[in-house]
Amino acid sequence: MNNKLIKKIMRGVVVGGASFSIICSLFSCQKFLDREPLDQVSTPAFWVTPQELDAYIINLYTWLPGQIGTDAGSMGSYSDDQVSDNMVQASGYNRYMNGENSTTPASGGSWNWTAIRQINTFFDNYKKCTAPFAAYQQTYGEACFLKALAYHNMVKAFGDVPWYSHVLSQTDSVELFRPRDSRALVVDSILALMDSSIKYLKPRAAVTVNRINKETALIFKSRVALFEGTWAKYHAGTPSASSVDANKMFQKAIDAYTQFKTDCGGFIGKLYKADGTKESYHNLFGKFDYANVPEVTLSRTFSNALFPNSCQTGYVLWEYGYGGCTWSLDMARSYLKKDGTSVDIMDTINVATQTGAAWLTQMADLLDPRFRQSIFVPGDYMYDNTPPYKDWVYKEPRMNLDATRQARSSITGMAPKKGHNPSSIMKNYSDPAVASVNFRIPELMLNYVEAYVELKGALPDLSDNIDLLRDRVGMPALTGNLPDVTKGFWPNYGYPVSNILAIVRQERRVELAGEGFRTNDWKRWRAHALFNGSRPKGFRYSSTDALRSTLLKRDAGGYMDPYNPSGPIPFTANGGVYKFNDQRDYLSPLPMDQLIKNKKLTQNPGWDSPK
Repeated sequence: MNNKLIKKIMRGVVVGGASFSIICSLFSCQKFLDREPLDQVSTPAFWVTPQELDAYIINLYTWLPGQIGTDAGSMGSYSDDQVSDNMVQASGYNRYMNGENSTTPASGGSWNWTAIRQINTFFDNYKKCTAPFAAYQQTYGEACFLKALAYHNMVKAFGDVPWYSHVLSQTDSVELFRPRDSRALVVDSILALMDSSIKYLKPRAAVTVNRINKETALIFKSRVALFEGTWAKYHAGTPSASSVDANKMFQKAIDAYTQFKTDCGGFIGKLYKADGTKESYHNLFGKFDYANVPEVTLSRTFSNALFPNSCQTGYVLWEYGYGGCTWSLDMARSYLKKDGTSVDIMDTINVATQTGAAWLTQMADLLDPRFRQSIFVPGDYMYDNTPPYKDWVYKEPRMNLDATRQARSSITGMAPKKGHNPSSIMKNYSDPAVASVNFRIPELMLNYVEAYVELKGALPDLSDNIDLLRDRVGMPALTGNLPDVTKGFWPNYGYPVSNILAIVRQERRVELAGEGFRTNDWKRWRAHALFNGSRPKGFRYSSTDALRSTLLKRDAGGYMDPYNPSGPIPFTANGGVYKFNDQRDYLSPLPMDQLIKNKKLTQNPGWDSPK
């Protein structure tokens, strides 16, 4: 066996995003190892076998969400909520949310077509494969999925974009200098790709949790459809308006859910419940392997062994306060009581009578069990398997702000626990393997319910979606137990929403907290009012509480005020409150050089254009 060639394959494919188990399954055939190196993809010989098509596509798995990087801030999806009202970052307030990212790039920026060119290379060449289509239709389905993913990201950033079906050359003058296509046309093309993907992909059971599969494609189709439907509805009449038919998109999200039930066996028995109502939700995250967890339809495995010097898995498994990202008070206020009724935890007379670490315990005893299973509470195990840290338990938030520890400080007092695994054997921050949750079934459930309410103005049957999610943690079913939205805390979206839509959005926020959904949610809802005119706060504490830092400020009510203008992480702009530029910042700017080269391209509203 050629060891040098194996190493080349590992560099070209494993570092490209696949787990070791995928590689073993792909390249078990000895004959494949005798072929040309995988970096010679420009030669016709590369595309002739299904294994080579596989290798090319797996190299693009880095596009999938949830990448764990080399620093404390690269926590995969677990830290992605920091550009929202869910999380607060110890490094400082978010400048995008404050309208400060106002420079139109001279070149580059997010207007990057590398991904589209890479995936179109596949579509331009896959027919060179000498095997019958049935031998590589799974790979073709993955390619359709990845092109849809790449274009979805471009549409989210820019709105209208040109649709390219093949790799452009310097002689393609018409294609190179064409205007942007309408958002509606591009979105229809994305969903057509997703339909092809769903048609040709095999189910999870046939290809493992590490390969893109039919279940994942149906979830992603529902995600795209719901995103585009709500964007079109709530951005209508604004500079970021969309030409997409909102109701058409809502129906497609509903159809994806229905097809999942028909083609993938429904949802009964799919949710992870092995550890009971008190631990299953938390234990779902931070696992080393998801092969036997059907709720997770797509996962990737990370470790320093698989990705040398490229990921810090220990920060997810071992640390608390992912890269300095901690929960906001607003996030904590979104939880209902355990009995499913509304509550306002800022009622310090009747509800939240404690402060500091005792406040965390009181809230954990009072609120939806997903609070306790998502946020560190005194008594939680931190490390139980690594001397000299064996049997360490959480006592109080770590809030020290010295130069070496600020990146891992819990500046709100609410340290994220989602993804933390105290049983990880730790020698340093890069040793353990951790499997990411890229897609899971509850997203499809919540997408469906929201789309149904948007389209029909009523709740669907909740028995095989939200009621199941609540049952996992021991909450009463939502059916027959709707909370009273006139009581407790319910967010201000900047416009009125129906009671049932407010409830559905709340259920989504709680179930998917810290999984990278909240930023896209407030954007598609055009809900910058969630944070505009305010700054994030933390839990309530008093000067007598035993805390690690005396530097952080409190507001008049005793709540942690990490961005206080006179504190160590000052927020002084706009009087210390967010001021999002809703007339400009929902869409990104096209770079100046592209507008100069192609006169048919137009700039997005509010951004500079060439003089």
